Amino acid sequence: MAKADLIAEIQAANQAQVPEALTVKQLEELLPLAKQGDAGRAAFEAKLKEFVPTAPETKPASSVKKISVRVNEAIAAYGGEFTDPDNGQTIGKDPVSVEHTPFVRQLLRTDELVEAD
Repeated sequence: MAKADLIAEIQAANQAQVPEALTVKQLEELLPLAKQGDAGRAAFEAKLKEFVPTAPETKPASSVKKISVRVNEAIAAYGGEFTDPDNGQTIGKDPVSVEHTPFVRQLLRTDELVEAD
């Protein structure tokens, strides 16, 4: 059976989202468990966890480092601003407190953002 067909059949059987990164063999192991419905849900979830590496735990919001930044004078002069793709926060001429994301770090390195006083 084709990979796309296996994924569709698993999703139809128990409405579970399965990553496309799984192999056909792994999907074939999951399908019988998915077809068991609620009775096989725990076994399905356990097997899926075996196949999918767990994402690293995210830090609680209180432990995320914040920094106060604004755009540099040249960008501020023409009303320029940036929107952080990681969290959707807009950074303009007025200082804002933002998470220290990779996007913010990159703009600080290129001097497009400056730390606010």
